[in-house]
Amino acid sequence: MKWKKILFQSVFYLLLIILLITWSPAVAYSQAGFGDNRVMLQGFYWESYRHGHPQQFPNYGSTPWYEIVEREAPEIREGRFDLIWLPPPSYAGDVDENYQITDHSNMAGYAPKEYFNLNNAYGTHQQQRQMLEALLNNGIEPVADIIINHRNGSQGWANFKNPDWGTWSITRDDEAFTDPRSEVYNTPIEQRGNPEETTEYDHLGTTTYAYGSYRDIDHTNSTVRRDIIRYLLQLKSLGYRGWRYDMVHGYHAKRLATYNRASNPTFSVGEYDWGRQPQSRGWVWHSATQPGNLKTGSSVFDFSTKSTLQGNKTNYRAWYSPANKGIGLVGDTTDGHSWKNKAVTFLENHDTGYRTNEFGEPEKDNNNNNKVDSFANNWEVEQGYAYILTHPGVPTVFWKHYFDWGPDLHNKITALINARKVAGVNANSTIHTQNNARDQGVYGAFITGTNGDLYVRIGGSDQNWQPYYSGYQDYREYAKGNGWKVWVKLPGNPPVKQARYSQSLPIPQEQTPDNIQVPDSWLD
Repeated sequence: MKWKKILFQSVFYLLLIILLITWSPAVAYSQAGFGDNRVMLQGFYWESYRHGHPQQFPNYGSTPWYEIVEREAPEIREGRFDLIWLPPPSYAGDVDENYQITDHSNMAGYAPKEYFNLNNAYGTHQQQRQMLEALLNNGIEPVADIIINHRNGSQGWANFKNPDWGTWSITRDDEAFTDPRSEVYNTPIEQRGNPEETTEYDHLGTTTYAYGSYRDIDHTNSTVRRDIIRYLLQLKSLGYRGWRYDMVHGYHAKRLATYNRASNPTFSVGEYDWGRQPQSRGWVWHSATQPGNLKTGSSVFDFSTKSTLQGNKTNYRAWYSPANKGIGLVGDTTDGHSWKNKAVTFLENHDTGYRTNEFGEPEKDNNNNNKVDSFANNWEVEQGYAYILTHPGVPTVFWKHYFDWGPDLHNKITALINARKVAGVNANSTIHTQNNARDQGVYGAFITGTNGDLYVRIGGSDQNWQPYYSGYQDYREYAKGNGWKVWVKLPGNPPVKQARYSQSLPIPQEQTPDNIQVPDSWLD
């Protein structure tokens, strides 16, 4: 019987080892990989932080932004959104005991002061938690805006608190060390961090850039990396499930791979320097948590698709690519890879389009003209969404478009999302553009989904193109608007269907940073 005991013990320890390996961050990494079928809502705009501060911003009311999002959680679920990208979660500026803003600079959160302090201009720590619970209860995955390229001093240029960092956390050539106005001016080299990591991303291009405002963080420092991982795990325990990384061209993609291995987000997307498609590919490749495996890489915002749609609003022939695979990163097959699986498409965000400064004055563009919306609230924005919501990639809808631009656009976006989900269109779907539609000067295509086919015409009318003209039959109209229409073909040609709602998601137990342990093995 002794051999049975030995065999039992061997099997037990083998299972235990497998269990431990399965739960290690490197293996448990849980992004969707290829074929992501989710749709994201950007859950804020530039001025959102002004809500809830009536003394400073009387036109924005007394309800904090977090409470506004919490209130809209059922409506977001009704729209069949899966992800919501939320504003920076950390403290970035001063508020008084009545939670009124006393420091108007950087209140949008893009120059964080205290990472571990989750009170900010959008609401209190508790209001943030309540919002996240409401979203999770409605089956919506919260995505936090992560600002780790740079950091603002709690006081002065480089006085970092919560977590406490010294000048060793700042890259060697940061302007804080060369500007006489800085309290750390002329800090000895040996007390500074390492230089920016500017290693080329091989043949895929690009390098990192120094940022001329705030302190560039030295990600080569193990203490910095440990605290960033603690921060991400703190946010995960609060209720966030994914990360939108700000300004990822400012530090090496391999660092982000480390952070994703340790924190296991269900979704990760980076904001790479606008319009640099080849460099974006290089960044995605080197962000992979398993080197050489693109499926484990982060996604990236597809600025190229936005630019093409924005610059060719009636020139529909420009919406066709030479290889008929799509425009922008969605249509990119460089090195034999399907980059569409890592493309997050959008029409507008908090940085683009019209926005105002803290005094309510319109901000200027590079030509000193008032910024204007990338797509007007008419056929322009409708046709833009008719494209990105029916095509590969992970599409993103801007909050203002869905909640502030009227019920007509709201309902049309909802109908487009429903058509996408009923057909089963995802990030890896195949586009079949229609030459007879191009000959008519309109855009026509069908996109293969996992459940059926989705047909779309943008521009003109049914007289210019409809699926019947290409010989397709047995389909149903699912959505239409100003110069566009969408049909879906399902097996058996059933009546128009409604996509399933997302199921509620578990609410995690919140942890404080002090209770979060990060082993050395997670730092590389």
